[in-house]
Amino acid sequence: MIKHTTCLTGCVAVSAILAIALAGTAGAATRAHHRGSSGASAAASSAISPRNGGAAAAVPVKRAPTVFNAAGTEAVAAVGHRHVSGGGMMRAETAAKAVSTVTHEYISKQSPASNALALIQMAPGANVAMGDPFGVSDESMITVRGMNQQQIGYTFEGAPMNDPDDYTPNSSEWIDSENMDNVQLQQGSGELNSPLTNSAGGIMAVNMRNPKYEHGGELDISYGTHQLNRQFIRYDTGEIGHSGVRAFASYSNLSGKAWRGPGRNNRRHMDFKAIKEWGNSFISVAGSYNNENTAYYPTYNSVSEWNQEGLSHNFSGTYNVNDASYNGLNSYYKFYQTNWADILISAPMHFEASPKLTFDVSPYVYHGSGAYPFGAGSLSNGAGDYGGLLAINGSNYNGTGTTGASIATGNAATYSTAQGEAINAMYNWLGTEGYAGLNSSVKYKTKHNELTFGWWFGYTDMQALEPFSALTATGQAANFDGRYNLKLTDGTLLSEQSYHTITMTNMLYIGDQVTLLNDRLHISAGFKEAMISRDGTFGQPVEGYYKVGYNTAEPLPRMSIDYHVNPNVMVFASVNTNFRTPVGTAMYNAYDNPWNGSQITTGNTKLKNEYSIVEEVGARYSGSLGNASITGFNYNFTNHQVNAYNGANPLPVAMNVGGMTIRGVDAQMGLRPWHHFSPYASGEYLYATTDNNIPDDTGGYLNTKGKIAPSAPRWQASVALNYDDGTMFGSVTLRYVDKQYSTYTNDEQIKGYKQVDMMIGARMKKIGFMKSPSIRLNIINLADHHYLSGVYSPGTTAGTAQLLAAPNFACLATFSTGF
Repeated sequence: MIKHTTCLTGCVAVSAILAIALAGTAGAATRAHHRGSSGASAAASSAISPRNGGAAAAVPVKRAPTVFNAAGTEAVAAVGHRHVSGGGMMRAETAAKAVSTVTHEYISKQSPASNALALIQMAPGANVAMGDPFGVSDESMITVRGMNQQQIGYTFEGAPMNDPDDYTPNSSEWIDSENMDNVQLQQGSGELNSPLTNSAGGIMAVNMRNPKYEHGGELDISYGTHQLNRQFIRYDTGEIGHSGVRAFASYSNLSGKAWRGPGRNNRRHMDFKAIKEWGNSFISVAGSYNNENTAYYPTYNSVSEWNQEGLSHNFSGTYNVNDASYNGLNSYYKFYQTNWADILISAPMHFEASPKLTFDVSPYVYHGSGAYPFGAGSLSNGAGDYGGLLAINGSNYNGTGTTGASIATGNAATYSTAQGEAINAMYNWLGTEGYAGLNSSVKYKTKHNELTFGWWFGYTDMQALEPFSALTATGQAANFDGRYNLKLTDGTLLSEQSYHTITMTNMLYIGDQVTLLNDRLHISAGFKEAMISRDGTFGQPVEGYYKVGYNTAEPLPRMSIDYHVNPNVMVFASVNTNFRTPVGTAMYNAYDNPWNGSQITTGNTKLKNEYSIVEEVGARYSGSLGNASITGFNYNFTNHQVNAYNGANPLPVAMNVGGMTIRGVDAQMGLRPWHHFSPYASGEYLYATTDNNIPDDTGGYLNTKGKIAPSAPRWQASVALNYDDGTMFGSVTLRYVDKQYSTYTNDEQIKGYKQVDMMIGARMKKIGFMKSPSIRLNIINLADHHYLSGVYSPGTTAGTAQLLAAPNFACLATFSTGF
């Protein structure tokens, strides 16, 4: 593998200045500092209390003088620039459960293209496999304590971020790292008011930096391996007059080659936030827009395939009409390039009616659409479309935009509408998804109690098609984004799958926290009831199969206790319940269209929600030496959901397969700087097992009872050494992940691995308009170690899983400055 050093080059593309105005409200404006955002705990019932494990308290405080951190961005002196524990990799927490938070001090020194999964991968319990070295690909994967990424909830400024169809995180679409205040992992359970229906495991929360009090800006220019170049610019208005309103908007542009195989990545992104503060109240609105075209990297079907092909397992850069080398599909890379655009807006608000009575409201809205092509192959005209009911229409778009023009048909280049004629076509997945909701709560405080009552309403609309685009003899489609697709003779769109799902959620929650012994003892109890209604419309012409749906409800009690032994040491224990509704596609049948029309998957509307009981007990230290914590945990899952077989009809189906048990210990430690060095370490011991046998395709059962769960390494450890003397700064990190199984039967496993990353940088004094300019070099996979890094999708037996390869050596040089 060739390692190459790159030069800093290019220029900044500056576009889009976003004007944001908020209406004034009664009350005198103050220059209060909103210290943190409400994303970590959904909306805002938690925005004021720092005890929730979410963002820092939003209580206005006297404004601290402005300084600039490692990347030239504004920090607050009260935080202690270069005096944070573990280089910003561990924050002091007070929640009565496991919580790990990386702060902007750490984030600002990482590769600016990093996504949230890359930033949290050193935390205990986080098993992260990146799809590419810079965080551009959505093929990244995270498991937490053996729970896969579809069992974990994700929030941004109080709004849910999971894909509404299959619950994956799609973290490359989230906010730019320069605008992140912190990324938080709640390993065991979310908050009482978390607006999520899919978090049987923990929660990851991404919180945005607030606009600055003084006007100015930030600029990043980056260049690195794989021709990656990125530009970022942010402008802060400062406080507008004496209104108490301040805002920022940012724009970034990224372009680069795929890290392996052909293809390119392009990402255009905007973030914005505005806030109005008065007294102890605030109104804010935050948003993120993303538009990207990204390369897809083929996964590995087995360890033996990796051993045989290694990093040469790639798509083809040229089109061959007879190629069927990628799982029976054509391997031309253009048939797998993704295209997606979305926007997410959240508006957390906090109103203090009196010192005892507060209200929190957090509306949000999301919309996304795009195409995910998944290969190409040959269609037989009229041979079995929807069970042979209809034939492909020969007068639709056929590769050149004119009726009767030639398209590729096997080895020939002629076309007719006769049945049995072969047509080469690209297979596509087109999605349009949106969701909106409102999370609101009221909180009343007395001398010893803090009572919370709230309601969350969520509405999700998901529509998906899998159409076909005819190809020319050179492998070109009219549009690789899924337009101009084949139709049937009656005008119906030819689609392998078509469905429209609407989900409505109502969740009521109530909680109380009792404070005793001069605020040293805290006892909390809560309960929430989640009620979900899901309706689906099947869009294919299958007789007698059109409408599906179901209703479900889940009671979710919780309780916790913590005791502060002294100002530096606390102990805690908690019992929480979580759940996950089935993925949206689980209730639909699937048919082998347009090949033979047979049913290949049976929908299941009788699935029960996956349910978990999480018990945690632990202790924390926070003092002059730094921060440290240790947590023991135990999970009991019921109605665990997997794709398997029912013995009566040997077709793959989403089903409940019984229980799962998870036990282990997490620990982490971050020390304050000593002679400018600040170490960090974390580790986990994990024992996660499947409790029942899973049905196979013969009517029997696979021997899975008592087997180790996939993606559940027994040991994990991370260490980091950070250095910052005010001029020079740097870090070296090491991650170790033990072997992990890729199948439920434990007949295939990925070897354990180690990876070393490094960062080095330097700051300069003010130069002209540039405030605290700096330059840094981030190096990923320093030793260029080649290995399988994770299980993208587990399988039942060897050869049925999908595995990810770790990105090879890469580096990124970045020039940053404030202005």
